[in-house]
Amino acid sequence: MHVLLTNDDGIYADGLWAVVRQLEADSRVSRLDIIAPAVQQSGVSHSVTYLTPLTPKRAVVRHKDVWIVDGTPADCVKLGVMSLLEKRPDVVISGINDGLNTGINAILSGTVAAAREATFFQIPAVALSLEAAGTMDFERAAELSVPRVLTLLQRSLGLDVDRFVSLLNVNIPASVVEPAVDDDVAPWKVVPMKLTRHDDPYLVRQDPKQRDYYWSTDEPLVEAPGANTDVDSIAAGAITVTPMSYDLTDHKQLQQLELDLN
Repeated sequence: MHVLLTNDDGIYADGLWAVVRQLEADSRVSRLDIIAPAVQQSGVSHSVTYLTPLTPKRAVVRHKDVWIVDGTPADCVKLGVMSLLEKRPDVVISGINDGLNTGINAILSGTVAAAREATFFQIPAVALSLEAAGTMDFERAAELSVPRVLTLLQRSLGLDVDRFVSLLNVNIPASVVEPAVDDDVAPWKVVPMKLTRHDDPYLVRQDPKQRDYYWSTDEPLVEAPGANTDVDSIAAGAITVTPMSYDLTDHKQLQQLELDLN
């Protein structure tokens, strides 16, 4: 497989390079291209750059030839597929992100958006995220996740793209990357995204001129395990896989509106 790797934490992020090492060691990967943002782009969702030109730069980072893009994660994939790569990739991997992208926060995620952008081109893609903790063991997270998601992506390549393009959002709880946890006891669950909003209160402070400013705390509400969703399954210690689609149509309401208007 020809893999395009990107992220939203920037070209120097440890999570990206943990994935690189796994991909380089996997015999199924025939080619690896790395195209990532120049700086941190968390929370930009599916923003793309229209009002200013993009000036991607070829560089060597950690002994690897890479493209560094002064834009968003979606820009990286779009620019890579359309202009920077002479051959389009077979699959796209985005991550590993520093922090979860579960529930409706997945809509805000630049990591997930990069994977979603790939599916616009009918390219199967996976977004990988690791729960924030005091120590972020990206190497262990990559060992647990990358080989398995490559298998999932490989299987999707043989399917009819007119009816199926794989977009998988994979989240890894901090508990499964602890040294005492064995590979065989890190459960995987296929679950839907949770639709209730995360708790994300603002801190209110004053600047030197006594003007109020509001700063997002980025502290999602941690809920007890129980329900069969990504948020709750992460709390229960499972690696979660959520298949996603970019079709925003409410098909149930579409049918009802057709009836109402006729």
